[in-house]
Amino acid sequence: MHWAWFSLLVGIALMSCDQNDERSILNEPIAARAYDQNLPLSEIENHIPLGTSSADSITMASRYMDQWIREQVMVHQAEIWLPENETDFTRELASYRNALILHAYKERYVNERLNSEVSDEDAAAYYDRNKSSFILTDYSVRVIFIHAPAVLDALMDPIREAMTSLDSSQFLSMERWCVENAAAFSLTDDIWWTLGDLTKEVPLELYRAESQIARRRPIEFEAEGRIFLVRFLEHALKNDVAPFEAVRAQVDELILHQRRQSLLMELEENLVVAAWAEGAVQRTEKGAALRAAPSH
Repeated sequence: MHWAWFSLLVGIALMSCDQNDERSILNEPIAARAYDQNLPLSEIENHIPLGTSSADSITMASRYMDQWIREQVMVHQAEIWLPENETDFTRELASYRNALILHAYKERYVNERLNSEVSDEDAAAYYDRNKSSFILTDYSVRVIFIHAPAVLDALMDPIREAMTSLDSSQFLSMERWCVENAAAFSLTDDIWWTLGDLTKEVPLELYRAESQIARRRPIEFEAEGRIFLVRFLEHALKNDVAPFEAVRAQVDELILHQRRQSLLMELEENLVVAAWAEGAVQRTEKGAALRAAPSH
């Protein structure tokens, strides 16, 4: 935080308050006041990102104060104008607080206990049990491609040859050529693309998609002032089960989600059982009667 802007704000805060009322009960400088609400200077300081210049800090601080004052004025008017029963949010606030506390507790509890490693065996077993959950809604392809400015046409013969031979030992030299010639590329041959995502990167004209993606020879075409070289390595059709490799990340996340839910269910059950055993919770006579009453 820049001491220059901080000192300036302190001065503003002190000048805006009476000599005997310029600090809060906690002896903290006040930057602004609206009715019976105070805006601590520290709240503004915490709002300014570290590394912000002095000029920007002062601008951001001034804007924050203005917004705070406007909000307090509007809230004050709303409290005057609305009936008392429409401004009582005790239950909602309690519920919101409980939700925040539970979220923080569960996050820490799970993070400290979750086994985040998913073995190949566990992932494959989950995939085999749940194949119906992995039906493709688009064609899925393993593919490599390069596209470079069309003016480099005469320099691309080595790239064409490498695409045809598909010798992985040449991938490093192909990547180097792409970097040196401002060419875009994807030469990672184990990545699965949906056809929709691929065509955002490579403007293929798909008039017979199934036969085109089944072709294993390089495809070359020119569009938008660039030369495109594409080679499909493997494909899966719409409405088929997605290849395991194409959904591995999704499988891992689903397994981890199950583990999280299992941890939380076990936690809740253990705590509730312990609370009953300790006598910390009970049902009153009326509560018991409600539980026993038949539902309609």
